Parts: sequence; C-alpha cells; structure tokens
Amino acid sequence: MRVKGSLHLISTLFYGFILLLSLSIRLLWIWLTVDWKIWKARRGFEKEIVRYGVSKHDAKKLSAQYVILKRNLKKLFMQSIKRINASDI
Repeated sequence: MRVKGSLHLISTLFYGFILLLSLSIRLLWIWLTVDWKIWKARRGFEKEIVRYGVSKHDAKKLSAQYVILKRNLKKLFMQSIKRINASDI
C-alpha cells in the first residue's frame, strides 16, 4: 500500500513538473513573440514615415515610443506576476 502511494506521489510531481515546464515554454514564446512584433512594428513605422519625408533621425525619435511601449508591457507583466506571488503567501 505504501509503494502505491509513493508511486502516485511521484507520478503527480512528475506531471506537475511537465505542466510547469510547458507553461514556462509558452510564456517564453509569448515574450519573444511580443518583442519581435514590437521590433517589426517599430521598423515598419520608421520606414513608412521616412517615405513621407520625415528625416531618419526624427523617425527614430518618434519610433522610440515603441521601446517605451515594450518596457511598459514588461513592467505590467512583471507586476502581475509579483501580485500573484504576493497573494499566494
């Protein structure tokens, strides 16, 4: 009977580890995808406004708002994780 309980505990812990690993991989993928899409949007914005006659220097200054957006998204994400961790305690 003890062996059966031990095996059940081990299998439950292993399954939990697999789920946690899967979640971590998905969150990392989302993080990388958001970074890539923001980078791509910034470059596209720069190219588009340069086409309309804005200097490259000014286009880079205007597109810096995308970097601020990315930074704010990361802060929001980290704050939500900290809030979740704080509520668990």
